[in-house]
Amino acid sequence: MDLIAFGLSAAVAQVLTNIDNLAALLALSLVVGKWRAIAGYVAAQAVILTLALAVAVGAEQLAPSNVGLLGFIPIGLGVRGIWQQFRNADEEQAEAFSRSSSLLMTSLLFLSLSMDSFAVMAPLLADSAPLYRFAALVGAVVAVLALGAVGLAFALTACATGPWTRRFERLAPFVMIAAGIYVLLDSGTDLL
Repeated sequence: MDLIAFGLSAAVAQVLTNIDNLAALLALSLVVGKWRAIAGYVAAQAVILTLALAVAVGAEQLAPSNVGLLGFIPIGLGVRGIWQQFRNADEEQAEAFSRSSSLLMTSLLFLSLSMDSFAVMAPLLADSAPLYRFAALVGAVVAVLALGAVGLAFALTACATGPWTRRFERLAPFVMIAAGIYVLLDSGTDLL
């Protein structure tokens, strides 16, 4: 039961740090096409999760007793995200893409939006025992696929999510801080 709960918590963290990706996925599906947008999103998330796992395994090999200190990274980024929300409350950024945008360009956009996911998943995976690490990866992959399916469903119906997307996106910094605190604390999922 602990493994399932841990996998679900990783899935929730993945979803809440990917709300910005979902908004971009919806917008890009209308501009570059739904299949290119979804393929770019999934490819970017595969890269992010692979890099997070690589950092986790590397950290385990290099400094296993200090792995928990990686929790300061998502805490710092979460605090920065909250600060930016208050500072830039009325500003919005838009990316312009043409129909000829490549899968690589689309994937790079999603990679740039996924640094918060990486900052949460890398310490979480690094500080977890191998079985819990696997559960977290399964949860994150299920979350990525679910968000891709939601993006596809919205793209097929051309449904706008506007205010709801922004509300959920505001939760991401808090999720990052919570994940960082969890990594800093000693728990049953820890490597050591």
